[in-house]
Amino acid sequence: MDRKSLERANDDGKHRARRLFGLKSAGFLAAVFFALGVYLPFFPVWLEAQGLSDGQIGVAVALPLLVRAVLSGTLAAAADRLGELRVAAALYAGIASLIFFALNFAGGAAALLLISSAALIFWNALVPLGDAVALTGVRRHGNDYGRIRLWGSVAFIVGNFAAGQIISSVSVDAVYGLQLAAFAFGIVAALSLPLVGRAAKLAKDGGLIAFPRDRRLVLTIAAASLVTGSHGAYYAFGSLYWRSLGFSDLVIAALWSLGVVIEIALFWFARHFVGWGARRFLIAGATGAMLRWSLFAFATDVSWAFVLQVLHGLTFAATHLGAMMALAAVAEAGHTARLQAAYQLSAGLVIGSGTLAAGMLYGIAPSLPFLLMAAFGACALAIAWRLPRGLKA
Repeated sequence: MDRKSLERANDDGKHRARRLFGLKSAGFLAAVFFALGVYLPFFPVWLEAQGLSDGQIGVAVALPLLVRAVLSGTLAAAADRLGELRVAAALYAGIASLIFFALNFAGGAAALLLISSAALIFWNALVPLGDAVALTGVRRHGNDYGRIRLWGSVAFIVGNFAAGQIISSVSVDAVYGLQLAAFAFGIVAALSLPLVGRAAKLAKDGGLIAFPRDRRLVLTIAAASLVTGSHGAYYAFGSLYWRSLGFSDLVIAALWSLGVVIEIALFWFARHFVGWGARRFLIAGATGAMLRWSLFAFATDVSWAFVLQVLHGLTFAATHLGAMMALAAVAEAGHTARLQAAYQLSAGLVIGSGTLAAGMLYGIAPSLPFLLMAAFGACALAIAWRLPRGLKA
């Protein structure tokens, strides 16, 4: 075999490896976000059907987020200590499924809160694991992170409509069975993750969470956490608020899905905006949060609700891309999941405390929790503005 043939064969092998790695990473993220696509819009609706109050629903959504800030971040970071990230992913998905199955035997609001929160703690830990695997593919094979991540968004939309259709055609209670099936599918997807080798060279201090010392990472995590946290009121009360306006469950599913369609478009075309750097992405996300949440509770007409959902492309996708871009640019090899844990810790504290506050404010006036979220966006903008230009992988 001559040199050109060898080079061609080598290039073909690299292409196949890159494609297979990307497909397996995307498949796992799709499974994780399909389950979240069922949970986020309609689990609060299911909780309301079980007789929980607005305040209790706020606690139910906030509790796993707050506990995740301490525990799930550690779970994601601990995965760096295992031989393969897929071992931890399969373990966490299995535990989440078993715990969620126990809701069949729950009696009373307290049991519902504790069991559902415990399941979501382990399930939410899968998100940074999926990101860590995908970012490994970026470094190892030159994969496009945005195009891998967008399949999670596609699956989220499918979960939205599947849950909305089941509630409309069967009952609110039927969404529990769909959620359980989605969790079980996540176990299969976790076992199919690509091998990434030992994920980390453990630091001498043995810490499970790599608290950033680099000023760029500190600013990135702070700004991204505030914008991510600004979704707290939306996750807990967005669907309930739209239902109170008379929107049907399928319209609500469409509203959630539109935001994610815009998110998908940004992920798909993100490579054309790499020159922006993390700073511009985070500034765009923070600005979007200020606009979106300050107007959200005043958009009582369905057409305006759809218009505002377009800003999800900024508040979620642009923010996420900016954060991942900064982490990929600055993180030391083998410390990605531990920095992901630090980010999850910060974002979990912000979104959890914001959701608790939203639960207290929503009963006073539906606009108040969303105005609080707009203030989160303003703080994030002030922080993101201080980031250096040109921070990118």
